[in-house]
Amino acid sequence: MSDEQPRSAQDLVRYLRGRGISTAEIAAELQRSPRMVNKILNGETSGALYRGTLEELATTGRVTTVPARRRSASGQLVRVRAKAGAEEKSVVPVDTGGRYAGEKQGGRFQMSTTYLAGGGRQHELRIPKGKSSKGRQQAEDAIMQAVRAASKGQSHDKQKMVRATLTYGNGRVMEVNTYNASTMLQRIREAGGKPLDWMRKESGLRYSNLDVSEQPITGVTVTVFEQSKTRDYERNKARGRGRITRTLTEAEQLRKKALEQKPRRRGRGGRG
Repeated sequence: MSDEQPRSAQDLVRYLRGRGISTAEIAAELQRSPRMVNKILNGETSGALYRGTLEELATTGRVTTVPARRRSASGQLVRVRAKAGAEEKSVVPVDTGGRYAGEKQGGRFQMSTTYLAGGGRQHELRIPKGKSSKGRQQAEDAIMQAVRAASKGQSHDKQKMVRATLTYGNGRVMEVNTYNASTMLQRIREAGGKPLDWMRKESGLRYSNLDVSEQPITGVTVTVFEQSKTRDYERNKARGRGRITRTLTEAEQLRKKALEQKPRRRGRGGRG
């Protein structure tokens, strides 16, 4: 039997912060406010209720069990402080206890995040097929937020890279080329700020033997990782060329040429 004492909630929060996970991100995984996480970090509360979930996040990089809300002796949920500006000072919270399955639930938008070593992130998104569904817009917003956050997290000698893997409605899985986070953000913006449209185009160029125009994107895995800046990166930045135009492979050139020569169908709009 091991004599090693389990880590306290405070120790776990410190450990997670040391791995580059922000207070806001920890709070989101606990489904609590950043204020509560800061109270644990500052020793204002033991955080014992959250220790199991924090241990899971620290050990596996993701959360499957969310701590339940506190209840009174009569079994009622204890009221919590309301958000600033609310009419009442306290509200009855939604009970968050229980285990959350990772399987697709009724075609609704879902997103989970795994925190990797070195401050990396892996965001997994499940997206409904309906072009006009609310979930698709939620996915667009989530991808933009992830890429934007990565672009802001670059240092003088390290750059954040982003790799996206797409799953189409027919089950086909395709990878989008890996980009510097700032470059990817810029290219998505130039594509009208629609990440799914831009990723569809990129994957269509990369795979010359697959027509992706008729299948909706139903899943995206966005992996963010850190990489040392190369000499070419620094050289081009000094020349004022932060962005480098990527040379298409032979397969991509053939695919692009075929798409340009393909006659357009009338009476049908593009798919998102």
